[in-house]
Amino acid sequence: MKKLIAILLALTMCVALVAACDPEITPAEEPPATEEPTVDDPAPAPADDEIPDTPPGRLEELGLDENRRFIEQRTITVQAWERDESPIGTVFTDYIIEGMLNEHNVVVEFVGTGRWQDPDEITIMLAEGTAPDVCYTFNYPTVENFGLQGLDADGNEIEGRTTIWDLEQFLNDSGDVFPNLWERLGRSLLYWNQDAETGRIWAILGKQAFNQRYIPFIREDWLAELDLPLPTNVQEFEDSLIAFRDNADTLLGSDARQMIPLHMTDDVGWLIGVMAGAYMPDNITDREFYIHDVGGARNFFQPGVKEAVRVLNKWFNEGLMHPDFALFTTGDDAPDNLVRAGFVGAIASHSWDQPYRGGDEGWTGLMHAAQSTDANFIAVDTFLNDAGQYRKYLGGGQDRTLFVPASSTEPVAALMYLDFLSRAETTIFLQVGVEGINHEVQENGALMNLPVAPGDPHHMSSGMNYDLTMPTNGLDLNDLHLTTISRAVGYAGIESRLIEAAVAVQMNGVRIIGNVDAGTIAAEEGMGDTIRERGNAAWARAIVAPVDQFDAVYDSEMADLLSNFAQAAIDERTAAWEARWGSATMLPTD
Repeated sequence: MKKLIAILLALTMCVALVAACDPEITPAEEPPATEEPTVDDPAPAPADDEIPDTPPGRLEELGLDENRRFIEQRTITVQAWERDESPIGTVFTDYIIEGMLNEHNVVVEFVGTGRWQDPDEITIMLAEGTAPDVCYTFNYPTVENFGLQGLDADGNEIEGRTTIWDLEQFLNDSGDVFPNLWERLGRSLLYWNQDAETGRIWAILGKQAFNQRYIPFIREDWLAELDLPLPTNVQEFEDSLIAFRDNADTLLGSDARQMIPLHMTDDVGWLIGVMAGAYMPDNITDREFYIHDVGGARNFFQPGVKEAVRVLNKWFNEGLMHPDFALFTTGDDAPDNLVRAGFVGAIASHSWDQPYRGGDEGWTGLMHAAQSTDANFIAVDTFLNDAGQYRKYLGGGQDRTLFVPASSTEPVAALMYLDFLSRAETTIFLQVGVEGINHEVQENGALMNLPVAPGDPHHMSSGMNYDLTMPTNGLDLNDLHLTTISRAVGYAGIESRLIEAAVAVQMNGVRIIGNVDAGTIAAEEGMGDTIRERGNAAWARAIVAPVDQFDAVYDSEMADLLSNFAQAAIDERTAAWEARWGSATMLPTD
């Protein structure tokens, strides 16, 4: 325990020093100067269900023929996330390369970057001017920070310093240029990041085909062995965790000492997302949610969340969590290996299908091999809020940030690449692959996923080739019924009932928080990673504190975060809401 607390204190000091210095990152080589039109007044964007017309001559102006094929061949580089295996060199990247050449006369070359090194690797590439023509990240502040470096104090572009392409000039009046992109993402996601004053769009957003985030899971087989019901509230969830701890010999035999009733890592804010949401008041307004949303999905500053952390403090002190959970960092295999070995009893919050991904090499696949095919996690609704709702707060279906660095000389070809990925035909092939190899068709028409061994050119290095389907996250077969029945059988080695249960839990009690569209928050610029790391470390210290010291530790930690940066961000968010929405407390519903 002393070792854990000492390391947590050291981590906070390091993060604070980094945040205090925060040196400006400038490219080692300036990208080539580009001719960009001056934006006086941003052109009005079309309604979300309306694909804009393209004026005569627009295709020719962009170097395209009437079939949207480049008259002169272009070459682009494209970022591709790599995990244990790379998607590059598979039949799927071959399909993209061949399709882009045949359809659009564009040569595509892939550049691999580490999935768990996002956004570090792309940050270095942007600084050096070597980033691929088409990039993606989960970290929009990184893109925004680089974009701002190309502007002077008055918000005007500095010649020779532009680092991110402004995509507005290409998206306006582009319905016939990028029809698939418009069809898939719509106005909302294409213009989500548009600056209300200048009209600039440094990045567009991908789409979650199935709007989801995270849900709780518990070991179904352990409940059955101990004759316990599925928990439906936090007390029953706690009772299950205690039963797992007290019956470790029965559940794990000679491995009883490895028992971890509740999964947790250093990313506390993510792993208690649903639980934290249950302690927020159900009548929280959009305004209140927005102004306290410093740190995004991790809820550090939302009202009521202290009580969720208090519960974790109790559970930690009762031995229901790994004693060194805060030393398990993102990308560290140690906590996942505990799950794969079958030593973990429950997960308070994780990606809605996390236990079911990866086939034989995934959490459940390896758990089956280590224990038995009865060893399964099942999704549960267990965290009720003050209104008796299993509330889950979701965004507007947005996913990854897609952008084009200014070092690219082919911004139109880069967007055409995203348009090609947005075609239904492309998305379907990348997600389900080849019949008889990647999937088989069931009697009801559902496409059932088949396991493919790593190293095989048909192997998908990420679920449904997520790392290649940039504009899309989640199965989308261009037919709602087919997608629904296929999703249930789309995870190799996983019973369809488990997927159906996860979908039902994820959809129950959802509240959508829309796009506030209130502009940049200066106090948060370049602070995304710092906010997440310091918030997680603060919550971790509160969790490991003795129960009778919890209030003092929690209040001190949060006061420190507020005084250092969070209160300034909250105040700025308050002013931004009032400037955009006045005295309204809820966003418009239409």
